[in-house]
Amino acid sequence: MIAKSGGIAITTVDDFANMILNRRAATSTKPIQLVFFSAPWCGPCRLTVPVVKDIMKQYQSQIDVYELSTDDLPEVAEKCNVKSIPTIQLYHDGKIEDTIVGCVAKSVLASSVAMLLEEVVPS
Repeated sequence: MIAKSGGIAITTVDDFANMILNRRAATSTKPIQLVFFSAPWCGPCRLTVPVVKDIMKQYQSQIDVYELSTDDLPEVAEKCNVKSIPTIQLYHDGKIEDTIVGCVAKSVLASSVAMLLEEVVPS
């Protein structure tokens, strides 16, 4: 299922575990997973959607984008230490590498993704 951000909607605890944490069910081998924690009623989340879409297009060959509703999966948000939405977390090999809280400019998110890619992708 595709979410409003254009990413894959995570709808169950098992989906999150398999697609992000242990990557067993992942069909992609991209090195970075961007997880966008949001809620349908959240105004700042709606403002962040176009930024996430732009980053997804810019880095389409290098990252997978997922969206998770904190209303539907509060236990996952809590386990990931998400205290406010929108929150974007960048994962590599099942580990959180970066967290961005609040509305984010495209340049800031692009910089975070680029820096992480430099660290995890051999030249």
